[in-house]
Amino acid sequence: MKKLSLWSLVVLVLLTGSFAKSETKTLFEAYYKIKAAEEHVGYYIQRYQLDTKKREFISIYYLRTNQKGGNISESLKAYSTEKLNPIKYNYTSLQGETAKTIDSHMRKNKKGEPVLQVKVNENGKLRVYEAKLEEGTFFSTFLIYLLLQGEKGISQGAKYKFRAIAEEDGKAFPGEVYVDSETKKMGIDVFKILYTFKRTQFVNFIDSKGESLISVSPALNISAEMTKTREEAVQNIAFNEKNISLLFGNIPEGKINRLVQGANQKSKKTYTPATPKGQ
Repeated sequence: MKKLSLWSLVVLVLLTGSFAKSETKTLFEAYYKIKAAEEHVGYYIQRYQLDTKKREFISIYYLRTNQKGGNISESLKAYSTEKLNPIKYNYTSLQGETAKTIDSHMRKNKKGEPVLQVKVNENGKLRVYEAKLEEGTFFSTFLIYLLLQGEKGISQGAKYKFRAIAEEDGKAFPGEVYVDSETKKMGIDVFKILYTFKRTQFVNFIDSKGESLISVSPALNISAEMTKTREEAVQNIAFNEKNISLLFGNIPEGKINRLVQGANQKSKKTYTPATPKGQ
């Protein structure tokens, strides 16, 4: 398997052309089923987009679990520059009767310094604070782009250290990623990625376009696996069409990914974005 390209075709096509007309391109979209101890307990939807005029990447996801999975509802909409510099994000979660929202955006403080302003509302209690970010800090939802822009890209033996904002906390934590090996999952050649973040270890299987097929938390015995259909991911778990449509702007079909397109040769070819090396 060859090393992943550091500057994919989609960015060359969309970012080097005219920016007279703003258009948001959906670059990746998929449904995942969540399992705990091999039992289906939930699902999540992930979409990545590119605003061709503002040159911004957008990450949107929605997660829902049943009672056995903690009865959690969670959503995120995050914006980053093409260089992965944080712009803003909105995070919401509801677990039982515990509700939490985080609104965060970059701004300048009284000294004219760039800071991340974070507003946390947890069960009606509001906290507001500002944090200076170390150079290179990014939103954790865009981790795959960090790998794609790395000196060695995603290739066996590549290792990167990073600092990312955990959106559910509104704080930055150190992390480390290691490309362990090449293998095959779900009939697709993938890279086995080992990474540690917030003192927790994860295993991720990513294909040659940077798309995550399977992610596993060994310590928590939880995994998420990409599915070909919405029905396979959701099954009998609550699916609030109104909330999901408000978040995404429509009901995601989950068909802009390698797994679905590999099964349907008539699908339009699409690409997962990468960010340029050295940014």
